[in-house]
Amino acid sequence: MMRHDFRHRVAVIAALAASVVGSSAHASGRGGHAQQIAQLSPQQQVSQQQVSQQQVSQQVSQQQVSQQSPETQVSDGALAAVISASNQLVITQAMIGRRQARSREVKDFAREVLEAHSQSERRLGALLVRLRIKMEPTRVSTMLVGHSSLVAAYLRRRPAREFDQAFIATEVMTHRYALRILDERVIPRVKDQALKQEFQRIRGEEASHLERALAIQASLAKKETSFQRGR
Repeated sequence: MMRHDFRHRVAVIAALAASVVGSSAHASGRGGHAQQIAQLSPQQQVSQQQVSQQQVSQQVSQQQVSQQSPETQVSDGALAAVISASNQLVITQAMIGRRQARSREVKDFAREVLEAHSQSERRLGALLVRLRIKMEPTRVSTMLVGHSSLVAAYLRRRPAREFDQAFIATEVMTHRYALRILDERVIPRVKDQALKQEFQRIRGEEASHLERALAIQASLAKKETSFQRGR
């Protein structure tokens, strides 16, 4: 029962992550999608948890396709603000992971991600200063900031036995959708070539972290299966 409940709670967080970075349309209304989940009744929350992680991801992808609006002009400063907010989201998660993870591989991954994204944030900031581009907060970047505190609260409440799996699951989803937003909404729209090169460098880093997170997730799942069989 505990493992079943854990998987579905991760699915809810995954759905929220997808809605935040996938489309600014999900941020409409007062408080957006995050408040909608927080305001669910206990019966609705149980119903939500009965959806598998794969089904949630598929549903979110379908919503993103149906809700896409015509391409609009977006400033380089606005695009940079989204990537900066994404960096901050990962940094927040990694700081918690470094403190609370139990396995060495998860602790090492959290430390690696923290260092990489911290350096990325400093590099992006210095480049924007040099290019005289000012970050412009957007609805998506603001939602990412709000999502950061929501995920942090979720991770801090995980029991020690569940933490490593919960942390890696959020890392997988965060990096997966960061890649999506880079590929679909940021890199194709950025105008300055130096900034575009930096976004492409960040994309390569995101892809590398996602590959590592997926490998760790598979390893943790295998260990959990062996543990359950041995009980």
